[in-house]
Amino acid sequence: MALTGTGCSVEVMEPRDRIDAIAAALSIPTMERHIVLCADQTTPRCAPSEETNSVWRHLKSRLKALGVTSAPPAWYGQAALTATPVAPGGGSVLRTKADCLRICEMGPIAVVYPDGTWYHSVTIEVMDRIIDEHLLGGEPVSEYVFARSGEAS
Repeated sequence: MALTGTGCSVEVMEPRDRIDAIAAALSIPTMERHIVLCADQTTPRCAPSEETNSVWRHLKSRLKALGVTSAPPAWYGQAALTATPVAPGGGSVLRTKADCLRICEMGPIAVVYPDGTWYHSVTIEVMDRIIDEHLLGGEPVSEYVFARSGEAS
């Protein structure tokens, strides 16, 4: 849809086009791995919020520094702003912060998809190994793995 009458034409994205553009900017269609970290919990049980938040901040900055994560468009999450097309992102890793992953022991807890590898005791040092060895290298950090989706223990 185009807005006219002001001497210029501005293309307005439909809601479905907006969400498709956000997904493309975040590299969701082409991502290789997605890490979910239990952090900033409403009711911390597996580890103190200060610790989980520190690991979360480190994860975000390290992935950004490595250039393996993509930013969303400047207008995302603000429906009142006119959305403009954006180039697809070039990242390979998506990150998500979760309030609770329901383990509540030996945290912080993280899980990496699509392999469904679950990690315990994720300190900054352990997160660096997960980033280097698993997210980038494809090999889980076995000494911190406590479960894998689809495998009975």
